[in-house]
Amino acid sequence: MIKTERLQADIEALRAISDPCNGGVTRIGFTERYRQGVEYVKQRMQECGLTTYEDEIGNLYGVMEGQDSSAAKIISGSHLDTVRNAGAFDGIAGVVCALEAARVIKERGIKLKHTYEVLGFIEEEGTNFGQVLLGSRFISGDLTDADKDRFISKDKQPLREVLSNYMQGIETVPACRKNDNILAFLEVHDEQGPVLQETNTDIGIVQSIVALSQLSISITGFAGHAGTVPMNLRQDAGLAGCSLVSRMTSYVLRKYTNEATFTVGKFSLLPNSSNCIPNNCSFTIDLRSGTQAIVDNVLDYLQDMKKLVEQEYNVTIDVNIDSYKDEVVMDQGLQQLIAESCDKLGLSYRNINSGAGHDAMIMANLCKTAMIFIPCDRGITHHPLEKVEWEDMRKGTELLLETILRLDSQF
Repeated sequence: MIKTERLQADIEALRAISDPCNGGVTRIGFTERYRQGVEYVKQRMQECGLTTYEDEIGNLYGVMEGQDSSAAKIISGSHLDTVRNAGAFDGIAGVVCALEAARVIKERGIKLKHTYEVLGFIEEEGTNFGQVLLGSRFISGDLTDADKDRFISKDKQPLREVLSNYMQGIETVPACRKNDNILAFLEVHDEQGPVLQETNTDIGIVQSIVALSQLSISITGFAGHAGTVPMNLRQDAGLAGCSLVSRMTSYVLRKYTNEATFTVGKFSLLPNSSNCIPNNCSFTIDLRSGTQAIVDNVLDYLQDMKKLVEQEYNVTIDVNIDSYKDEVVMDQGLQQLIAESCDKLGLSYRNINSGAGHDAMIMANLCKTAMIFIPCDRGITHHPLEKVEWEDMRKGTELLLETILRLDSQF
């Protein structure tokens, strides 16, 4: 039986393992505080009979050996690091749920055919080295030994040096599992959005992790006195920027209200003086959608609006695409298996896309991968007020367990 008190105890224990911050949780990868969190989880894993080890990059595993050593492995987990002053559930809930599933398998005396592994990824948030999904990217082989010298921490230390200190006295295994025999990876995560709560739905079955494009826009005009240059003769980079942002936002709202997000997170003007016409406007765009074609369409529309605004305001606009990532589609067979498990357990569910990145998007390069979302209060995340109800964690764990058992019996 899934025990909510154990789920709560683990979450609260990890909440308390934090660097000082403003009411939230700060546990950054490769730090002393992160090591304390890993040791806590490692101890809980060992208490329920799992064999523990860490790989060369700091990912933590708890392993329950299956009866058939030749059978592919089933893996579940998420990340153990946080952003600064975060909540207690983002990522951590997925590790705790995976661990509780292992406990219940042990308590019921179930003998799995497949080896089951609980996995705690390191540095998913990328706070220490500015490299998101770092732990899973080493597992997938996207990153290699050479990157240990290339990545520099916030404290100006190369990853190799940081690892030497962080892993001191700990035996490790290679991180890359590109050639390993893995049947499936399952990640439980709080939704980080309000949809499940607003629709009173127990479970979100993730169809895809969204396509993402991040851009930097720079608009060049001509400065002048705020009181002496007539409006029709200006080259106002600020007004041009506002116009471009307004046109793009209206387009996404009108055409893709529930299918895409368009965010301008930074916006600045030069010379930034109250009595001077701006000669430069720069801002960022974060564009996301579960459908690749929508991202491409919005980018095409941006090029059309760029030309129009340049002509209307007599300015020059440079558009730089800083990053572009395709959507990552979750395995349809696993989605169906999760849906069948929901039906058996009497859980309501809906298909949903993830607007945030997760380790699952990297693991999908290695094996069949799926994500299970559980409700998150008001969609608040990366914030001390992040909250997941214990009953929702129990439901997510129960669903994870049922899915693992179905995988084990069907393959």
